[in-house]
Amino acid sequence: MGSRRYLAVAEILDNSMDEVKNGATFVNVDMVRNPRDGSPMLYIEDNGGGMTPERMRECMSLGFSTKSKSGNTIGQYGNGFKTSTMRLGADVIVFSRSPADVGRRATQSIGLLSFTFLRSTGHDDIVVPMVDYELKDGMICPLIRSTANDWVHNLQTIQQWSPYCTEHDLFTQFFGMTEKGTKVIIYNLWEDEHGRVELDFESDSHDIQVRNEDLDERKIAMAQRYTHSRHYLTYQHSLRSYASILYYRYPPGFRIILRGQDVRHHDLAEDLMYTQELSYKPQGFESSRDVKMVARVVMGFVKDAKEHVDVQGFSVYHKNRLIKPFWRVWNTAGSDGRGIVGVLEANFVEPAHDKQSFERTAVLSRLELRLLQMQKLYWANNCHLVGYVNKKLNRRNSRQAAAEADLNACGFQVEGNPFDKLDPLIEGARLNIPGFPVNMPVHMPRLDISSPPIDMGFHLVYRNRSTSKRGPPGLDLSYEIDRSGSGTPEVSTPKNFMWQGSGPDARESPEVGKSKEDLANGFDTLQMVMRGAADPVTLNGMLTSMNGQGQPFDNEITRELEENKHLRDRLRKLEQADEKSLHFEIDRNRKLEALGSSLIWNNKKQLTDVA
Repeated sequence: MGSRRYLAVAEILDNSMDEVKNGATFVNVDMVRNPRDGSPMLYIEDNGGGMTPERMRECMSLGFSTKSKSGNTIGQYGNGFKTSTMRLGADVIVFSRSPADVGRRATQSIGLLSFTFLRSTGHDDIVVPMVDYELKDGMICPLIRSTANDWVHNLQTIQQWSPYCTEHDLFTQFFGMTEKGTKVIIYNLWEDEHGRVELDFESDSHDIQVRNEDLDERKIAMAQRYTHSRHYLTYQHSLRSYASILYYRYPPGFRIILRGQDVRHHDLAEDLMYTQELSYKPQGFESSRDVKMVARVVMGFVKDAKEHVDVQGFSVYHKNRLIKPFWRVWNTAGSDGRGIVGVLEANFVEPAHDKQSFERTAVLSRLELRLLQMQKLYWANNCHLVGYVNKKLNRRNSRQAAAEADLNACGFQVEGNPFDKLDPLIEGARLNIPGFPVNMPVHMPRLDISSPPIDMGFHLVYRNRSTSKRGPPGLDLSYEIDRSGSGTPEVSTPKNFMWQGSGPDARESPEVGKSKEDLANGFDTLQMVMRGAADPVTLNGMLTSMNGQGQPFDNEITRELEENKHLRDRLRKLEQADEKSLHFEIDRNRKLEALGSSLIWNNKKQLTDVA
């Protein structure tokens, strides 16, 4: 209910925003009293280019729209103006002043769109009485378009059914206006079932709120406590909050004044922490060089996320105008995705007529799916930063612990964490291996053990450091991954293994028949020559001596490869099932939105029939 009322006000603000190109510098929204009965009226005024008598008739006539899909306009005094005023009240009177131009004089016009008048007089057709004036020789004179009798009849109708009962009272509405601009006054505002005006002007003298039985008092209290989540919690019942995020950016020097105080523009990205900036270009526009086809997505955790506030969603703008505030693309019963907020301007999707959503097209569906993927990935990588359990991180830590346990089982004593993914080269880890110096330092490159072992092959180079200036004796381990095939990984076997002492003493191992061998027999073919050794020693033999068990590694490695293959197949099936579930949820959401739109339309129709 509240959002629909504010959307109606936003439609009128859009028209004022479009007048910036005609020199508009402000739009003023306020409450004034009806001089006839003292009831509240909604008052909106801007100092844009105003409307000529012709354009005034186009604006006030039902069924006519000057909206265009070209350019950057978002209002254009089209059908949205009529529908928005009808959502707020039964009657509206418009005052507009247009400056002189080539071939015509300066004019001012008054128009009345009153359903109270139409119902009371029993008109079957929509009748919109209007009167025009022009500035001639320093005097304001009636501008007769048809006959003088018609002009007088229209003026009498406006005086009878508007808040201003004399021509002088009507003229006073132009006194405070500049030489150009438009003033809209909506009166006989709609009331709720208790006879109270739906717009609440009393609770806050500097705001316009919604008087609604469904208003969540808990959200109001939370907004005072969690300041960075305030706009999410209040935009549906506070016009000041909604207007502050209504536009992606304000034109330089433009002001929105609400009940005497400026509305401060708010960038939702300022409420975020741990932000990431991503770009999205819809499929089908890859060959286009138009920058409008690319959306810049800024997303992160709201700064109150550590309090586990239920805030999330993407605020999507179109041509600077907010269309979908806090759009939930990830609907889950748990806490997944909580606290993640994104902001983007997507000019490649088409907004619906009421500007409450977008037209359901393939482009919008792809955008929705991509935003869902972004949110899930961001959550998987960062949820632990705000106090949630990171399942992905826990699985990685479990695999790390299992890898360290395997090393210990083979006789390796690991001090430190050689598998730390975030550190570069781990210089502090040491291995105690039979036949080698005690507490021999190990220099290992980064090893991401979160990757499936089935994808990893190793190129091992062993170097024994002497006590020279180059460093203490030690064992350097390095590897390279060969991912050339999708089947059993292969290991690149080195042709040279060098034990480095104080001098350049390097010996070449016996020539290997081929540079790549299957991992299952690679340890048998890989050979190393130790200083002073009479015969080459196979790597399999060396590893067997290390674990002290005398069991070859061939069978164990083959078994591990088979297990990894089964795990990879199982993971692929799980991903396919997850994708099907995702598409099912998207289809279900579409059906729910369609059902909601149908219910809203039926309610509107019933209200119209009753009226």
